[in-house]
Amino acid sequence: MEDIAVKGLVIREVQVGEADKLITLLTPDLGRIAASVKGAFSLKSKNAASSQLLTYSSFILRKKGERYYVRESSYIENFMNIRYDLERLALANYICDIAYDIATDTEENPELVQLVLNTLYALSEKQEIPAGKIKGAFEFRLAVQEGFMPDLSCCGRCGREPGGADGGEWALDIMEGMLLCGKCMDEKRELLPEDGDLGGIYAPLPGKVTDALRYLEEAEPKKILAFSLGAKDLPAFGNVCEKYLLNHLGHGFTSLEYYRKIRNT
Repeated sequence: MEDIAVKGLVIREVQVGEADKLITLLTPDLGRIAASVKGAFSLKSKNAASSQLLTYSSFILRKKGERYYVRESSYIENFMNIRYDLERLALANYICDIAYDIATDTEENPELVQLVLNTLYALSEKQEIPAGKIKGAFEFRLAVQEGFMPDLSCCGRCGREPGGADGGEWALDIMEGMLLCGKCMDEKRELLPEDGDLGGIYAPLPGKVTDALRYLEEAEPKKILAFSLGAKDLPAFGNVCEKYLLNHLGHGFTSLEYYRKIRNT
């Protein structure tokens, strides 16, 4: 038997029997760890508060064979305010599901942990920031961190740069990870069948949205939300960020469907 000290965010929990539960921790140094918490639902449990979902805590874990058990724990941050807003709680669950999907056992990923913690903090404490902006910033920044950075410098087909007096229509080619100007999109449409649809291939990019994506590529971790985006551009921003991340992950999430349902009620 050996004990290890870790800091981790509880991103999943499953009740086992009447009093115990199995939690999944997202840790900076050891990736994703599953650990059993004995008596977690007992009123006398000293680990109850620090082993709750969406809680970032310090843990002493004891390893027995291939399994970990929580010996001691103390919470660092519990993001309690998220629990009072159903939309933000649903969004937090979606974020945790993405983290679970990306994280691997034993492989360190401190950048992922920092991004998730910063995002949960914003959901909990920055009520003035729209949840949709927080969601989009998380999705696009995560895609960049995981190696899926698109080329936003110019049109990927003709080399034309955004801006200028003529402005025009622009979009992000989701699959290729590059900008497309209106002219090049029209050329792509001409190659499709008469009833063809580019809707699943590219996402419209108003000028301010492109600026926001460029900012997210380079911003300091704690300043990823320090960009301006008007309410009229938020839907396009959310659309491109979600589409881009999910395309590169290769699947959707049940928790995302639930978030959409809550948001639209």
